[in-house]
Amino acid sequence: MKAIMALLVTSLLWGIPAMSQRKLPTDSVDVTIRLKHSGGTPITDSVLVIFDRYDHSGAGIIKRIYHPVNNEIVIPKVPPARYYIEVAFLGVNQDRFNELTYVNNRRSNIFTYRIRKGGTFTPGLVIIPLDPINFNKLKILEPRITP
Repeated sequence: MKAIMALLVTSLLWGIPAMSQRKLPTDSVDVTIRLKHSGGTPITDSVLVIFDRYDHSGAGIIKRIYHPVNNEIVIPKVPPARYYIEVAFLGVNQDRFNELTYVNNRRSNIFTYRIRKGGTFTPGLVIIPLDPINFNKLKILEPRITP
């Protein structure tokens, strides 16, 4: 009887470290970013995507340049949390979007951004001021008088 009890206690002690070392499955989700182009907008070649956690526990969880396929970017295995999402377009179109949102299993996790038509540079239509800018005369540098 004592041998069986000793065997039972030994098997329980061996099982405890194995249980504590087991990792819980993460509920990571895939995030899809869709880009909607308006007429005359050049095709987006590359996009910088940055995910920052809202509670400041992880800055730049995802910080990578993606190349859209069929105007979509799929970011796999994003941990569920509340994020500041920044999407910056690289190349001809210098548009950027910021958003504060949740990423989890209960939401669709599909974000759509409408890209505006970029302006073009035409020589001769740019107006350059004749007076040089004097940074010493800025309104923010004037002393404030409180009554």
